[in-house]
Amino acid sequence: MDLIASVVLLMAGLPLLLVAVVWRRSRGLAVFEAVHIVAGTGAVVTQRQLAGAGPWRSYPFLLNVLRGQVCLLGIDIQFALGVPVVYPAMPGLLSVSRLQQRMGLGFEDSQAVALACQGSVRLYLPALARALLCLLLVPRQPAVRGDEIRLFGVRIRNMTMKTMLEALCSQAQWGGETRRYAFVNADCLNIAYRNRSYRDTLAGCEAVFADGIGVRLGAAMTGQGVRDNLNGTDMFPRLCERLAEKGLGVYLLGGRDGVAEEAARRMRERFPNLIISGFHHGYFDAIDAMEVIDDINHSGAAVLLVSMGAPVQEAWIEKYQDHLRPRVCMGVGGLMDFYSGRVSRAPLWVRQIGMEWVWRLSQEPARLWRRYLIGNPLFLWRAWRERRAAGRAGGRRPGGDAAPWHPPVRAGRRGCSRHRRRLRLVRAAKRSLDILVSALAILMLSPLLLMVVTAIRLESPGPVFFKQCRVGKDGRPFNMWKLRSMYTDAEQRLAELRAVNEMQGGVLFKMKRDPRITRVGRLIRKASIDELPQLWNVLKGDMALVGPRPALPQEVDQYSLDHRQRLAARPGITCIWQVSGRSDIPFQQQVHLDMEYIHDQGFWTDVMLLVKTVPAVLLARGAY
Repeated sequence: MDLIASVVLLMAGLPLLLVAVVWRRSRGLAVFEAVHIVAGTGAVVTQRQLAGAGPWRSYPFLLNVLRGQVCLLGIDIQFALGVPVVYPAMPGLLSVSRLQQRMGLGFEDSQAVALACQGSVRLYLPALARALLCLLLVPRQPAVRGDEIRLFGVRIRNMTMKTMLEALCSQAQWGGETRRYAFVNADCLNIAYRNRSYRDTLAGCEAVFADGIGVRLGAAMTGQGVRDNLNGTDMFPRLCERLAEKGLGVYLLGGRDGVAEEAARRMRERFPNLIISGFHHGYFDAIDAMEVIDDINHSGAAVLLVSMGAPVQEAWIEKYQDHLRPRVCMGVGGLMDFYSGRVSRAPLWVRQIGMEWVWRLSQEPARLWRRYLIGNPLFLWRAWRERRAAGRAGGRRPGGDAAPWHPPVRAGRRGCSRHRRRLRLVRAAKRSLDILVSALAILMLSPLLLMVVTAIRLESPGPVFFKQCRVGKDGRPFNMWKLRSMYTDAEQRLAELRAVNEMQGGVLFKMKRDPRITRVGRLIRKASIDELPQLWNVLKGDMALVGPRPALPQEVDQYSLDHRQRLAARPGITCIWQVSGRSDIPFQQQVHLDMEYIHDQGFWTDVMLLVKTVPAVLLARGAY
């Protein structure tokens, strides 16, 4: 199947590949770049991909599929970083984990899914079809820019499943007062849109979590990225497992008579050490409420899960919050029905294509048709209106947040033209700042440079300045200048020291006590004086004052596809991670911070980072 599909795709894409080659050649740009990947056999393979960023850059990887080195659908392809790789399943051009992350299911076991679908042709073909459907139907999520998103005036905590569980368990074990938590899906946000009381109830919660594909689509329409699809049904077994490990009890409240009891019985069978402190159905009136609350409080439960449906469950928890003793009180919708077996949950493959709502509608059409067939389009229309209103308000994030909101690229001809003019102005302002600051700095720091040059010359023989080839914007090489801080044979001694690299990730090499560094070199590195000649690179235009640090060609050869996005901007002397810990920050986090800068770069962003660079240099944290 892989062989036939790769041949068809290679033939179909050949005309587009030729157009790309001619276009890039006509502009003097590189067409291909080499990357080193680990094939399914464990051998390191040098593969060429299209240079630059874009959805077609991995197109030449079909040749690896043709050779049997990777498959079409599998686990993440590992890049050769000098660390032995043992694949649990065949690597694939389409990554199961990336597809699940696209759907907000990054917490599911992608390796198990890949192994299962690669186990037989009967499972592989439907899995491949689902992957293609996911790519076609589900838009790529915008970059995650913070720990909070806002829709219809509701603040939603943007967390992963892991961090959410850690927060809940920490509150259950060590928290003081009772805290309220809630999930919101598209239907909940439709209710909040017109129900001020419900919005106020959600505003009083310790945290509100994003549930469902609808919220992801709505957030994406307003330029906000959601980390994980957080819902009570996926959370419940994971929470029970952690509560069992910590010896904390849970109380189940809601559903029809016997539903909570059956859900408790099944979960206790699954986790024998789990403490089910109690359970009670959800059909009681206000007169009996205090008796139920007494039962909850005397049970010693640390967590109370209330399954009454939104917004009733959130209103009930808010009303009796001062009387409840469990440290965590959370509304979980129809969770009890799923885990009691009364209602079947959609299989994982249905959730992987974002169609769980269709499964639910097919089970209870009379009750749910209005919620999904009318409510879902209404929700998306309201999200579109919110995006449009935010654009008219000056590009601010929905809900009045001070952070800039980045509208989608497809904003119409007029919006795209305005966006391009803004980018040209930003680039012109940044370049003017670079020229002015670098020229003044070179003049003012000339006496200091002369003193350092003399000290370097007196301590060790060899040239004072160190020239090194670095990779700039769009992969263009240039010569970067530094004051020499190492002995002249440093490059020859590097191979001997690779085994004691202290930088996580394997791409960069860093040592706190590098024996190749001279005494003067250690001082000027600590104060970042060795970087001052790069002001000449800034003046020439090879670099900018602010931007991702320029990488060595051998480091770029080890970049993954995501890492190569760093090459989309002109490299700089300082950036976000330089003022946040420098060499103490792992490489993967450095890439994340660089990408955050590339998305949010602007004139005033550069000014603020330059101001923050001064204390970072003076304190010398992470500099070695």
